[in-house]
Amino acid sequence: MTPATYITARELFLAYNWRRYPAYPASAVADGMKCGRIISKEPNFIGLSLAPDGDLASGTLDDLRWSLDCIREPSAIESVPSVAEVLSIGDWVGVTEDNRCTLFSPCLRFNSSIISNGQKLSGSAREWATFLEKVREFFKDRGFLEMTTPTLAVSPGTEPFLDPVEALIEFEGKVESRYLITSPEFHLKKTLAAGESRVFEIAKCFRSKEAGPHHRVEFHMLEWYRAFVGLAAIADDTEALFRKFQPGINFHRTTMSELFKRFVGFDLRPDTTRADLFQHSARVGLKLASASKVASVDDYTFDDLFHIFFLEKIEPMLHELDAGAPVLISGYPPSQAALSRIGSDGFADRFEVYWRGLEICNAFHELNDPLENRKRFELDNSEKKQLGKTPVPVDDELLEALEQGLPPSGGIALGLERLYMAIYGVDSIQSVRPFTAKV
Repeated sequence: MTPATYITARELFLAYNWRRYPAYPASAVADGMKCGRIISKEPNFIGLSLAPDGDLASGTLDDLRWSLDCIREPSAIESVPSVAEVLSIGDWVGVTEDNRCTLFSPCLRFNSSIISNGQKLSGSAREWATFLEKVREFFKDRGFLEMTTPTLAVSPGTEPFLDPVEALIEFEGKVESRYLITSPEFHLKKTLAAGESRVFEIAKCFRSKEAGPHHRVEFHMLEWYRAFVGLAAIADDTEALFRKFQPGINFHRTTMSELFKRFVGFDLRPDTTRADLFQHSARVGLKLASASKVASVDDYTFDDLFHIFFLEKIEPMLHELDAGAPVLISGYPPSQAALSRIGSDGFADRFEVYWRGLEICNAFHELNDPLENRKRFELDNSEKKQLGKTPVPVDDELLEALEQGLPPSGGIALGLERLYMAIYGVDSIQSVRPFTAKV
């Protein structure tokens, strides 16, 4: 014999009695209706989770009766299963002051983590929104103009080690390449050239091939620029921004040369060569040999060796400086100037801030010479080719703006998710805000 099939009161109600997905009633406010998702159900009690009011304990089940708004045939109300028999954790309901219950949306596919995940998502979204509000407040209080620049651009930036996300756009009968920006830098510099003196933006940025606890393809970049200032003013801005979230914090300010002396025992100079670094690697036991061959100086560029020293010998030790205070490092080798000036001491006039194991930001005393900018763009694309990557277009509009004149300026790019991680002790960038991508 075929086993008997039993239909539950809930299944009966949803199949035959329920008016599917009723609208929010016009009388809800007058009726004092409170709405939310059921997060707990005891024998004679339900608890609702209400946003934005938090958790609300709502009545005993025996006191609840169905609102006619959600019953398919109100005349048959007496034969409808009771509220207590029907409601389940995860359902979205409304309850009026006189205990009439409307089932707006049942939870049809129950997952034991649905409630905790929902509350976690909501909490994460609210904390992230509050964080962004404080950042905006900081800059608006200081007279900065908030910009909203394009996310799709002709040029994503030419930095050799960044991999942009390309998009094919069809318009006017043609298909052309555009790029999701890796930074809003170029458009913000155009704004300075147009005459604004203090600008900032919180921009969605995209970088392909970036994944891990500290990286994701899509992220928020905070950038701000000041006309007629040097790097010191940007450093002071940055320290003040950190204090917005942790009052009393002080940066440990140092130079790359000082760090090399302290942790590597090496005198880093603007004219240091890759041969100098290669020879010193043997003295400090830096292992460069692969399993198949003995390392040769010709296997590395200067920047390769510099980064190996920094990542293996210096970065892990930064927490020793001022008991874990944020560390501001200035004076990078000239080969790593990117779009910053070369200072009078021969080093690149830029700084980075590291805090709690994270690289938080990167600041430049901006290069405003259009000829030198063009030269560096061309060198970047040449290096991309050597790395087996596809060169990207140069932003001719930016070069035109530089030719019209860009005042001496300081600027900085700061990863907002990383700052949030450092401030609130979050281990993974994927946990910072809701709806994170898998990459």
